[in-house]
Amino acid sequence: MIRLLLPLVGVAAFFVLSWATVRVLRPRDPKRFFLVYALALLVAATIVYVSLWPLEKIDDALGLASSLLVQLLVCLTLWNAFYSLLWGFSGSMMYDLFNDESLRDCEALVKSYAGDGVVDRILARRLPNLVRGGWVESQGQTLRLRPKGRVLALGTLACFKVFSLGMGGGVK
Repeated sequence: MIRLLLPLVGVAAFFVLSWATVRVLRPRDPKRFFLVYALALLVAATIVYVSLWPLEKIDDALGLASSLLVQLLVCLTLWNAFYSLLWGFSGSMMYDLFNDESLRDCEALVKSYAGDGVVDRILARRLPNLVRGGWVESQGQTLRLRPKGRVLALGTLACFKVFSLGMGGGVK
């Protein structure tokens, strides 16, 4: 039971470092910071774990692997939460609704996302990132999935089919 404290400390450190990075440094693309923090904390957890509990038996190795897995999964969950809450569509919409009472009317909210250009505010934020990341290719008014975009689309479809259990939601 005491061995579970190590990943919890690692997760807490990840949260504090990530929060400070987002609030103080305000990087345009914080995922590199998050990745460095997660990997550095996994290395630190391994060093601390092995110094406290040397790997003498298979149970010790399994304990280390379990501890690192718990820490990694919770760090990835926090990473996803930062993106969903701070830069995600739903988080942005909640922020808009909270700060601007005029947007609490459904029509006004929809119009606020229409934007002035060719694409709406939602796509204007996301499309350049997808193109830059190599997920989508943009040729004039035509968008085409690149190979890694196809893999992600198929994986997303598979997840929706498996995890929605026919109860709605996701891709039909």
